[in-house]
Amino acid sequence: MSRRRIVALALSGVALLAAQAVMPSGMPTAAIAAEVQGAPAAPQISLLSGRYVGAQTVTVSAQAGVEIRYTLDGTHPTRNSPVYSGPIRVESSANVSAVAFTDRSESAPAISGILIKSAEEPLAQFAVMSDIHLSTGDDVSALKWQGYFDTLQRIAPHPDALISNGDQINDNHFNTAAHHQYPRAMLEENLARTGMTDTQVMLTFGNHDDYVTRMAEQYPEDWFPGTTGYYESSIGEFPAFVVNTEAWNSAQASWLYGRLSAISADPTTQHLPIFVFGHRPISSTVWDGAQSSNSGLKTNLADFPQVVYFSGHSHLNITDERSIHQESFTSVNEGSMSYGENNGKFQIFGEGLARDATIPTAQSVVVDVYADRVEIDRINYAAQPGRTYDDAGTWQFQTDPPFASSGSLAGPSWIVARGTSPAAVKAGFTYTPENRNTAAPAWTESQPSVRQTASGPVLRVPQAGDDQFTAEYSLSVTDTATGLVTNLVPVNGRIYSDYVVAPKPAVLDIPLAVRKGDTVGQPIDRTLTIGQEYRATLVAYDSYGNASEPREFSFVAGTIDRTALDVQIDRAESAIGQIERVIGTAAPAGEADYGFAVADVSAAETGIAALRAQLPGAPATQDDADALGFVVSDAVDALEAVLEVVDRAALIDAIDAVQLGLERRLPAELADPAQVAEAERAVRAELRTAQAVQGRLNVAQDTLDATAATLLAAYAAWEQAASEKPIPEKPLPEKPGSEQPGEGKPGSEAPGAEVPGAVPPGQETSANELARTGGSERLLLVLVGAGALGAGCILLWGLRRAQRRN
Repeated sequence: MSRRRIVALALSGVALLAAQAVMPSGMPTAAIAAEVQGAPAAPQISLLSGRYVGAQTVTVSAQAGVEIRYTLDGTHPTRNSPVYSGPIRVESSANVSAVAFTDRSESAPAISGILIKSAEEPLAQFAVMSDIHLSTGDDVSALKWQGYFDTLQRIAPHPDALISNGDQINDNHFNTAAHHQYPRAMLEENLARTGMTDTQVMLTFGNHDDYVTRMAEQYPEDWFPGTTGYYESSIGEFPAFVVNTEAWNSAQASWLYGRLSAISADPTTQHLPIFVFGHRPISSTVWDGAQSSNSGLKTNLADFPQVVYFSGHSHLNITDERSIHQESFTSVNEGSMSYGENNGKFQIFGEGLARDATIPTAQSVVVDVYADRVEIDRINYAAQPGRTYDDAGTWQFQTDPPFASSGSLAGPSWIVARGTSPAAVKAGFTYTPENRNTAAPAWTESQPSVRQTASGPVLRVPQAGDDQFTAEYSLSVTDTATGLVTNLVPVNGRIYSDYVVAPKPAVLDIPLAVRKGDTVGQPIDRTLTIGQEYRATLVAYDSYGNASEPREFSFVAGTIDRTALDVQIDRAESAIGQIERVIGTAAPAGEADYGFAVADVSAAETGIAALRAQLPGAPATQDDADALGFVVSDAVDALEAVLEVVDRAALIDAIDAVQLGLERRLPAELADPAQVAEAERAVRAELRTAQAVQGRLNVAQDTLDATAATLLAAYAAWEQAASEKPIPEKPLPEKPGSEQPGEGKPGSEAPGAEVPGAVPPGQETSANELARTGGSERLLLVLVGAGALGAGCILLWGLRRAQRRN
């Protein structure tokens, strides 16, 4: 790019800053920074989320001028993550996450769940969903479920069965059975649209489905047989049972136990896994028994280790590894397709924390049955950042489908080993209390910090690492002056880490303020005192309760870190000072200032004025300070770009060479005195002009070069004039008989008259002697002398120029 183009771009940046300088003072600087440089678009990942056979090669692309960084472990890429430089080989199932970075901004993440399978075909395949809670047929719901089935189709194009494991609708008062028309229509439409018309549909009865008899009236008989809510079926060759956990009784218990006993006793079936579906979880199984019931069902299943029991109801997420449990049999929590839960942690709701269990996720499992194992894949259908309530406490979420996170993996696949007998199956259990994870989270080198925001102090926490994930944090804040622990977060309160979001956030911004009654939608009633020093202690926990070492740090509430901003302000003041010295509006100028020039002085002065208007600002928040630092940095870059580097060495060398040459004049008698005098006046005038230019600031390179060339040309003309022999004036021809007596004849000179060219006796000089030798010899000497002088000047000029450049 040409220097002219660079300067033009730089001046456009200065003009932008000038425009910002006249913006209303109340405009957030962060908004200004966003105008200066917006976030780049999210990268594109070559493979969509879905099921793939064997290792895959993934490519990632993004807009020009960004740097792509990626992860394969489900975490949000940061500036410390691996740089994408070429195709990524994915050997086993992984979430490929990518973010595009500029020097100061980043894109939203892209994520693709790559589910790697072998070429072995499963003997049976089915999807289990729970808690659809669909009581409307609005456009948003329709679009959301279309996206969910599109995701399912990429994982299991033709499943043998689809199980909706209770709570198809939102009934709370046993009076909305007609709402079952909505989930039925949704299932029929999407099964047909995705080519799953041969897929068997199995429904279970949940506590939000009205009455079981009225629910049965709303669906085809083969979807929900009978009116009791429990029935037997099969998925391929494998036994399947649906139980009614809302009305567990002895009749149902006797029926189920009898059928399971028969299958276990039959040599032809005792090796088969048995799949049981019930809406509610069983006590002391998944999620440590949270929201469970039906201890009688647990007793009923305890004699059959080949049973795999699937449940929903709790909405507890399936990212948590406690969602599978093996003791007497295998229990699986399949999550929820409406919203998830996290067991009642403090969450970030706008300006403050509040305790709430719900999270805006949709998850389910897909099951593949093989000859030696059962693979259970955990799938996210919605795992976007956000909350189920807005800051005002309004229930509102998942309003903009389809979701970028759909199809990402909620965790590694669970593997349940098969056996030749129930005893052999139990011997292969791995998800047991004895194998419970004991590895604690560990802090990274990145330190937490407290940032002042428009709403108050916010704790920025680089998430602790863990072999699975960090689930939550405890936070204790002590007033340094009094030594008293604040009531900011209760001692038993834990702060949710957003670990269900895909990709998992690398950093949490936790407001150091709590809403009244710890309740969503209430005003802030607990916060910190600005200007007060505090000591904080953080502890990270995984889902099993394993705790990290405490991390302690101190801070002053309301403090803004101006380090980066002050660096840019120092740059700005230095750049402004140099430009003003170069253009002559500030003094004194230093020697270095003569090495620069400013082409458009008016634009530079406008940019300086605009930049100066920004510098006195006192940012009210850390984001404002950071944004202002970027604005100032951009403005300084623009101002520094208008400074054109110039090289004065050629002009200085020319001045020195001409001065030296003028001091060594040739003898005047060798040239025409008038011609030499005129040439000397010309060269001395150019010398004075060159000296004036050299002593002046803000001179463009073209002017410097032209001045040096003009001076050397004048010197060359003078040198030429000094070396030329004057041409004698020829006499007019004489008329015959016009001579006076004695004129022009030997011996006709008057006594004592000087004869031109004659040398008085005894006064001959070597020059005169040479003159008498004839014109050719004299001309040769003059040329030699002039050439020597010119060579000497040029040699001196070259030496001085070399010295300056070294």
